[in-house]
Amino acid sequence: MARPKFVTNEELVAITGVSRQSLNLWVKRGLLPAPTIFSDGKSGVRSRWPAEALERAKFIVEARKFYALHEIEALVRERWGDGGEAPAASTTRAKE
Repeated sequence: MARPKFVTNEELVAITGVSRQSLNLWVKRGLLPAPTIFSDGKSGVRSRWPAEALERAKFIVEARKFYALHEIEALVRERWGDGGEAPAASTTRAKE
């Protein structure tokens, strides 16, 4: 079975059980890669998270049982590397 290239907000929230607000906080703190934000001009703005975000979010949810968020930041950097500040979400508009 092929691994998906991205996950949606809905999938990420459903699988991890965390709120969108938590996901956004985690992006700001550099814990998750930023999603790509796009609009198809019809159904509104959508987010596509890199598939890696799902693995990281699951890791963070588990780690929250034992560690404070600042400690998890160090664990994430250790496991996935230090990318510095989280990149700003990119915005695109699908061609009509």
